[in-house]
Order: sequence, then structure tokens, then C-alpha cells
Amino acid sequence: AAAGPDDAPLTFLPFIIKATAAGLRQNPQLNALVDDERKEIVRRNTFNIGIAVATDAGLIVPVLRDADRLSIREIAVELQRFGEAARQGKIKPEDLGGSSFTITSLGKLGGLLATPVVNYPEVAILGVGRGSMQPVFQDGDFVPRLLVPLSLSYDHRVIDGADGARFLRHVATALQQMDTGALEQTG
Repeated sequence: AAAGPDDAPLTFLPFIIKATAAGLRQNPQLNALVDDERKEIVRRNTFNIGIAVATDAGLIVPVLRDADRLSIREIAVELQRFGEAARQGKIKPEDLGGSSFTITSLGKLGGLLATPVVNYPEVAILGVGRGSMQPVFQDGDFVPRLLVPLSLSYDHRVIDGADGARFLRHVATALQQMDTGALEQTG
């Protein structure tokens, strides 16, 4: 039976995906592919985000199509579907391929930082580490904040350090500004 919106666990990853789609919209050079045969960079107008999933048979990357148009709950349902299908070895061919950017999350495994390898022909990949509540000095007081380490690997033929920093800043700002209203918001 297909998971309904209330059945899918709401982890931090759907929020990361939504913020990443927003970051890609503002930084389109990261939402591109390298076509070595034609010797050109192809910027994508769709936000098809690959999600690296570890399975007993190795790493697979199902693709969340049009992630920018999905609500956080819809993303959570798709992630649950991908996870179940991957664990059962029943991932559909149409769920693989066609991504323009990939996210790999080591947080569930306890990883903090990584240097993820770009999923060619894409030009960038976002690594997400394990988040933790930490005291942050804000407005004269220490307040608890969830801090999540992010790492970005990219192809320097297309993206320079300033581009990467702007993208990460956009993702972090989008995450800081999300609230419960983001659960149902699409687009």
C-alpha cells in the first residue's frame, strides 16, 4: 500500500531538499550538467534532485522530480517510497537517472562531515551531516539551535568558490526561515 502524507516520517531531509531546490533556483550554475561530448555546460530548468541511498547492494540515487514544486510532506512521502523500494530491491528504473543535483546524507549514520563525490554529469553535490542542538549566542543570550553541517563538492570548471558559498548561504538561510507553514507549501 502506498504511504499517505500522514504515514511518512517527517525527518530533516525533506526540509534540506526544499531549501536546496530554492538555492538552485537562485544559483542556477549549480543546477547544470557537463556534456563532454559537445563540450558544453547545460543548465537545467527543472529541479530533479537525486538522493543517495545506501543499500546492501551498494549506493543508488533515486531522483525526486520537480522537487521545487512539492510540499515538504510530499517530499517525505516520496523519500519513504524510495527507501522502502531500495531496501526491497524494487526501485523502478524510472525513479533513477535524470537528476541535475544530488544530496547525500550521512547524518543517519552518525557522520558529521564528508567530501562527497560529484555524481557525473552533474556539477555539484551537497553532503548533509548529523545535526545537533548547540548553544548559539544570539541577541546577548545563548539559545539552543539545531546546527547541521553541510559540505558542498563541485566541478571547478563550472562553479567557483564564491558560487558555492552563495549557494550554501542561500540553503542555510532558507532552512532558518522555514516554519510549520512550509509543510504544505509548494512552489
